[in-house]
Amino acid sequence: MSQRVVGWSGWAMAPTRIPLITILMPVYNAAGYIADAARSVMAGDPIDLELLVVDDGSTDGGMDELAALGDPRIRVVRQPNSGLIAALNAGLDEARGTYLARMDADDLSVPGRLTAQVRWLEERPTAVVCGTDYEMFGTMTGRVRMPRGDRACRERLLLASCHCGASVMMRRKVLARNGLRYDPKYPHAEDYEFFSRLAEHGELGNLPMVGYRYRTHSAQVSARHAEIQRATHLRVAAAYAERTGRRPVSEATIRQLMWPAPAPVIRTTMSTAAAAAAALRQRPGMETARFGGRRVVEATLNAVKD
Repeated sequence: MSQRVVGWSGWAMAPTRIPLITILMPVYNAAGYIADAARSVMAGDPIDLELLVVDDGSTDGGMDELAALGDPRIRVVRQPNSGLIAALNAGLDEARGTYLARMDADDLSVPGRLTAQVRWLEERPTAVVCGTDYEMFGTMTGRVRMPRGDRACRERLLLASCHCGASVMMRRKVLARNGLRYDPKYPHAEDYEFFSRLAEHGELGNLPMVGYRYRTHSAQVSARHAEIQRATHLRVAAAYAERTGRRPVSEATIRQLMWPAPAPVIRTTMSTAAAAAAALRQRPGMETARFGGRRVVEATLNAVKD
């Protein structure tokens, strides 16, 4: 069971006060990163917000680093170590903001992101989620462009998530009204599965800006739980296609496109290009073509590095 903890200076947000934005940050052992992550998301926009930190049983002193910031907008909820999905759902239960934004404890938010996302959502009353492009840093570098409009986002969902999960802002009342929560049956692809269901409730989109900086390192889920993540990803893609009555992209095509087997550069390029062409035949569309082209470039660059 989660435990409420007041702000670091004895401050506690008044129970009746509703901030414009709750930023949900699940944390497990993020010492060395968490203070920078918190500063980045709170310092970038002159906007009414709370940073809701769900401490999933951390043991590394990261909470002390967060406490040293002394920022009264930080609110911490502690729970015994229960995993990321449980921490995310605890945050959904505790959030109070009109909008719910996400942030991971080892990444960085870019100044202006939150203000731009609020503006986008307020201009579109039927929209439910707004993400951004993101920039990788660490063991990998480069900007990743996400699909822009609603149609492109829905097309992308047949292959992969249409959002960088920690870059999004969502309309919280839609989540509460429809009982939307992260599903523990989809470990390590919980964001993809969550957005595939959120798509049933309104417009999706991503801003044409780098709003998030995503740290890449060897301890990430994609490195430590690759096979589980891939199997879960494929289940989400198939389920989304079935729910929406669309022709699915085959599992073999998605596997080859998303996770090409290690091979020399030319062979990697050719096999990934073949998968991109197969995806386009199975699900024609501009976003399928664009995403397939991106995957060919990424796979080739990764093969060169290896």
